[in-house]
Amino acid sequence: MLDFTSRLSVASMFSYAGWRATSRAAPVTLGLKSGPRFELRPNSSGNNDYGVAYEVFVHEYYNDRGRIPGDVKLIVDLGVNVGYSLLYFLHKWPNCRIIGFEPHPHHFAQAARNLVLDGSSARVRLHDKAAGARTRPARLTDSRSSSSVIETSSADTLNIEIVDIFPVLEREHIDILKMDIEGGEYEILADDRFERLDIDVIVMEWHSRGNGAEDKTWCKQRLESFGFNIEEFIAELSWGMFWATR
Repeated sequence: MLDFTSRLSVASMFSYAGWRATSRAAPVTLGLKSGPRFELRPNSSGNNDYGVAYEVFVHEYYNDRGRIPGDVKLIVDLGVNVGYSLLYFLHKWPNCRIIGFEPHPHHFAQAARNLVLDGSSARVRLHDKAAGARTRPARLTDSRSSSSVIETSSADTLNIEIVDIFPVLEREHIDILKMDIEGGEYEILADDRFERLDIDVIVMEWHSRGNGAEDKTWCKQRLESFGFNIEEFIAELSWGMFWATR
């Protein structure tokens, strides 16, 4: 908690302390020393705002740490969640614009709200769809920050649409492609059109399809076949993260 608090502006430190000392029944709006403003909701509302904020703003999963020497103009964010990654990118690279995709309706609405609170809505084109290689209806599990597309329908799943992202992305030079789509990465990386995309850097999570390290190896080898060099920085049994640079 102290690591998170130390990132807050002075005014937000007091707001956050007061919020934690009370019932935390309502959301609190916070500002970071680095600039982003966002809403933190209580976990009782069925979200993982604090966990995601900690990953993005404290662990800084999307800190390039010198991998990107120049300015960044376009970022594509596949799996926006509640928008904290958007805010991180927008303030780290103040000249960038972002194309984002998020299929979960509650996450999408919260991402849009956080952009308004931050005053950054004009710089982001946000799509309420899942990213894929072909357009079709689908079902999404309602699992806080780890919702994933599934083939079967049940009472606790959501109707969503998967959209073919390649017609949008093929027209762009993409400085950074961020992927965190809970297994959807395989469909995108397997598509032959991926090789034709003009991408400088990729930061992504891989998620096991049941084969553990074999799934990670497939993702790495697929990207290496496109000329990317892989730097792994999180390695768990069922998921991990790496940067891919040319």
